[in-house]
Amino acid sequence: MTTLTVVPNTTPAADDFDELAQRMALVACGVREGKTRACDEHQRKGMAILRIASTGALDALALTICGAERPCTTCTAKAAEIIRIYNEAAR
Repeated sequence: MTTLTVVPNTTPAADDFDELAQRMALVACGVREGKTRACDEHQRKGMAILRIASTGALDALALTICGAERPCTTCTAKAAEIIRIYNEAAR
């Protein structure tokens, strides 16, 4: 008789990173009451935002969020918040 055992998920870090990327994409898109998901454009940028946030490069992150030649103050503030979120999650 064969006994089946449940194998634990071996990649929880990947799930954690995906969840963190989604949270960061929402911040980049703009957080407001009732909004639970970033727009498609910011969703696609989620992992890039996560990678840049991990370096702490505020200007590069703000440029990625804004998409302009010079990031606006709103996107710079979003970038700072995203880096704070990343650093909090890294603890």
